[in-house]
Amino acid sequence: MKEHVLKLMPGDDFILQLDRYCKKYEIEAAYIGTVVGSLQKVSFRKGYNQVLSVMDGPFEVVSCVGTLSRNGMHIHLSVSDNEFKVHGGHVLKGCTVQSTLEVVIIELENHQLSRTKGEFTDFKELIISEIGN
Repeated sequence: MKEHVLKLMPGDDFILQLDRYCKKYEIEAAYIGTVVGSLQKVSFRKGYNQVLSVMDGPFEVVSCVGTLSRNGMHIHLSVSDNEFKVHGGHVLKGCTVQSTLEVVIIELENHQLSRTKGEFTDFKELIISEIGN
């Protein structure tokens, strides 16, 4: 495994920056190790029926999990608002950084992740391949 550490700045789009980073460093398979920081806006998709929600913050990131590669990603995010209410879901483009966002990515060097239209859903589903063994 190999680690990557990013510091995103005010106004950066969380998802666009992750996508650019994975493409730049040709990351074939990775997962989110941790995310700490704040967002000024969040954009979520909830559930199979694709309910979209865009909310203005500020928000503190309390949890973030997901898989990513230069061929696509699947990330879920939880944030808390000023009243300590937690909001979360499948994260989309449009999550902009408030102050900073610290991101640790753990690269899996013996796998390749890609996504294709699912057999059972309209979403792009994960394809896992082992490499280098």
